[in-house]
Amino acid sequence: MFLTESELKTLTGYELPAWQCRWLDRQGFNYKRAASGRIVVSRAYVESRMSGQQAKLQLNFDALKRRA
Repeated sequence: MFLTESELKTLTGYELPAWQCRWLDRQGFNYKRAASGRIVVSRAYVESRMSGQQAKLQLNFDALKRRA
C-alpha cells in the first residue's frame, strides 16, 4: 500500500527523511509523516504520477446553481 524505505530512497535519491521531504515538496508529491518520522507515500499515487495519469476531476455544476 505504501512505498518501502528503499523505494522512497530510489524515488527521491535521498536517504534522509528531511531531504526526501524536500524532494517530494519540489516535485509536488503528496505524502504524510508518521509519528516515527518515516515518510509515508501511497504506492498507487506514485504509480499514477509516474505513469502520467491524472486524477479525473468531476465538477458538480448543480451545486453552483442558485436556489429558486
